[in-house]
Amino acid sequence: MTFCVLAIGIIAYVLFQYPQPGVADQGDFDRVMSASGLELTAKDKNDPNFDRFYKYIVTDYKISDLSIQNFFVRIISTSMAYLITLISLICKIFGQNIFKTGYLSIAYSLIYVFSMLMIIKYINIKNKIKLIVLCLVILFVFLDGNYLVWFNSLYGEAMMITTFMLLIASYIYYIYHQYVLKSQEKIVRRIVFLFIATFLFLGSKLQVLTSLPIIVYILGKSLWENKTLINKSNFKILCIILCIIVIYPIKINIFNGAISKDTQYNSVFYGILNGSENPRQDLIDMGLNPEMALEAGKHAYLNKEEYVKYVPRTEISEREFYSKMSNGKLVKFYITHPVRFIQGMEYTAHHAFFTGTSLGKYKRGYSEEPIRNFNRFTKWSSIRSELLHKTFSFIALVYLMMMGISLFNYIKNKESKEIKAKIQLLWGVMLIGVFQFPMPFVGNGQADTTKQLYLFNFVFDIMLVVSVFWCFNKIIDLINFKRNN
Repeated sequence: MTFCVLAIGIIAYVLFQYPQPGVADQGDFDRVMSASGLELTAKDKNDPNFDRFYKYIVTDYKISDLSIQNFFVRIISTSMAYLITLISLICKIFGQNIFKTGYLSIAYSLIYVFSMLMIIKYINIKNKIKLIVLCLVILFVFLDGNYLVWFNSLYGEAMMITTFMLLIASYIYYIYHQYVLKSQEKIVRRIVFLFIATFLFLGSKLQVLTSLPIIVYILGKSLWENKTLINKSNFKILCIILCIIVIYPIKINIFNGAISKDTQYNSVFYGILNGSENPRQDLIDMGLNPEMALEAGKHAYLNKEEYVKYVPRTEISEREFYSKMSNGKLVKFYITHPVRFIQGMEYTAHHAFFTGTSLGKYKRGYSEEPIRNFNRFTKWSSIRSELLHKTFSFIALVYLMMMGISLFNYIKNKESKEIKAKIQLLWGVMLIGVFQFPMPFVGNGQADTTKQLYLFNFVFDIMLVVSVFWCFNKIIDLINFKRNN
């Protein structure tokens, strides 16, 4: 109860104290709005001074009428659409036609705090001092203002981390009942809870598609080890749901094909060719026209006149670039040019450990001068950004140390299914972070690197919390051992 009160207090201070903060749109909201049935209000549309991008936040949106066509679009789009649609329906029931991102903040906060409470309750820590320390660390790290401020926006980052926390909570809940209580009752309900959390997480943002193999393993394992406890009809239904979960994020990727083309352009021109000593040779190595070196160092969002010839999403670019480029060629290039890959990872590491943003944080009505700084309960993100080494070698060292210590404990506790399952979960979380780290540079060049490292930073925070708690746990055990001897 104390944890819940403190969590609500922090969230209220960060998100709901006047002036209420958020994050300004940098061009990402239109996709979410079209998929979720939201549009700009008439007041904003008719305001000649209305400025929705980069500088100021917009919190009020008109709720569009739900047609059959729009309904099917929402099904195959981001999972944010489900949450926004549910909130919009509640608004409609109460005769309100305006959707406020503050409502979304409340929904995210409920999911987030609920997930944390689940983790704390079912992590199975019996020592009160250890549990209190864990609660305080969780509050300090995961309720950092630079995480929470994204809740009051239409960015997918908030949906991503809240549902990821829910996914972790659902699996810890499963582990507790499976290996601690050894309960065979309501096993289908626990697996369904795990499936729902997974579905919401995989649909939150395109970038989590790389997590699919790890999550499929976790879900498949939970099904397989209970196959004798689930009746055949329910088992078949769960297998079908698992297939839907696998297909869903792939369908989202196809649905957002236009965005994929932009990232593909960035990955080559703003990534591989950006700063290259020989961009023509790089293009030849990828089987592309070396003349396209004219556009080296350019991303896909410039004005048309800023390109020499190969403008993104034009016929000539479609013919000379998009039709000939593939993710396979991208991977092959970095495999055959490992030094370039390491250089890219060093660039990525330099932008790690920062969860803030330079986008506007408040409404225009509060300040005509855009306010980009934000410092409500942001002590942890400041410490992380200032003290952690932003180098590829440091990140690799932390991962290797975590892997080594966890593997030692895995072998040491090979008779405990509970501990082994928790360590396997930690490995899964770590791998999700590993896959997230190279993706911004490899998949999008130097465009928006900091924002795309959001989930990696969240995973790294999880690793740090686990490390700190493990060290504290060992200290307490040592103190107790000396007292008893």
